Amino acid sequence: MHSALLIDEILQFIFEVILNDGKSSLCCAARCCQAWKDPALDYIWRQLPSAVPLLSLLPGFSMQNDNIRLGPTTQDVTFTAFHSYAIRVKHIVHCHRVLVDLTSIPMHLFHQLSNLESARIEIRAIGEVTLRMSLAPRLRALALQVGYTKSNSTSTTVHGMMSLLKGCSSLEQLYVRGHSSECLHMPLSSITTLHSLSLHLSSLTEQSFMTVSAFPLLVDFDVHANCLSYEYLSTAIARSCDASFFPALENLKIRARPALVALILRQLPRNNLCSLHVDATGPGPPSAFEGLFKAMTTLPLHQFTLEHAISIDESEDTVPAYTPDKYFTLDHFQPLSKLPLRCFILDSSLPPDLSDPAIEEMTKWWPFLERLELGAQTALENVETTWKPRSSLASLCSLARGCKHLRSLVITLDANSLPLSEHHGLVPLGSHPLASLTISSPSRPDVPSLSAMLSRLFPSLVDVTPGFVGEHEDAWAAVQTTVSNLGRRSS
Repeated sequence: MHSALLIDEILQFIFEVILNDGKSSLCCAARCCQAWKDPALDYIWRQLPSAVPLLSLLPGFSMQNDNIRLGPTTQDVTFTAFHSYAIRVKHIVHCHRVLVDLTSIPMHLFHQLSNLESARIEIRAIGEVTLRMSLAPRLRALALQVGYTKSNSTSTTVHGMMSLLKGCSSLEQLYVRGHSSECLHMPLSSITTLHSLSLHLSSLTEQSFMTVSAFPLLVDFDVHANCLSYEYLSTAIARSCDASFFPALENLKIRARPALVALILRQLPRNNLCSLHVDATGPGPPSAFEGLFKAMTTLPLHQFTLEHAISIDESEDTVPAYTPDKYFTLDHFQPLSKLPLRCFILDSSLPPDLSDPAIEEMTKWWPFLERLELGAQTALENVETTWKPRSSLASLCSLARGCKHLRSLVITLDANSLPLSEHHGLVPLGSHPLASLTISSPSRPDVPSLSAMLSRLFPSLVDVTPGFVGEHEDAWAAVQTTVSNLGRRSS
């Protein structure tokens, strides 16, 4: 064997590559020679998709109704194999309930995963054994899926499990999904080492939220806060005016009413938050976001995503005619014009009502955009057939000229409104990084003209995806094929 294959860094690189093709080759490597045995075994056992491979090393192991059962056995009880492999596990997913006969297997045995760094516990696997296996001293990330069934036991489980986390001094990431009706102030207050926290709970108290707001290291926060009261939270903030309020927060994803999000943003430090994702609850009109947009103006945001859904009665045979105040316009986004945005995503049920000049104005606001999505990909199917986009293919020319860093674009426009032959001067020459383009249009495109225009505007274009295009799927399929062929020729 060449001596280079005994250098640890080289061997780890080789095993990382082999791991991408599955673990069978690593098993062969572990049996190849003594020098490779332990490094290969480390990679084989490093990440487990379930606890079955590990617990199957214990006496009395069996699978019954998708549950792991560790029952009594007549064999000589030895845990040597379990110990030797348990210390190699760094990442594990618990997806089976574990039933143990404590007369043959001591409970303290399940604390042997001393090097575990991350664990995920699915709803059906929640129990004492999986918790003991997960709460390791080096645990850095934990995900709990407790389910949204409304019951006192589920809520108590969430509180109890989180109370046990105070012993995990290295915990940096926590993700909790499920039902909770209890205040989590006490268990949360003991895990201030968190850098990333995701709380998708059916209920969250203002006291629990304020506890999280004081975490000194929290950088990423994803929370469902639609149950919070604006009045109660405002009072809680006023009472803690001397305390730090998300002092390190850089990325916030929140489901709440716009007014409550605005309240939170107004308390944040002015120089930290760079990414905001708002999942707006309540079917309010675009005008309801005025306070939120104004609160954003003092923050150094680079990424902004807004999810805005309206109530749609799917039982109706015809799509209702929405009044103009239901559509986002350029005026609604005017307060955001000074933000240094690189990503703007409007995931709205209705397409925004933007003209060509409006989109050209947007390119002046945000010339460094890398990703732009103006409405959900299927937004056009929610409006009546008589509604026509005011933006045309000229908007693509404006984006090509004004946003020279744009890599991904989702847009609704009239695809048959600007033949290339009539507006040749609007098409800039040169390279452009746009690789992904999704267009929704109620009109049938001129396939040769549009394909040539897209290839000329965006020579790096790889994907042309139709959003909602009505009865014109064949034409858009032809555009996809033609652009792809033109791209291959130019390369």
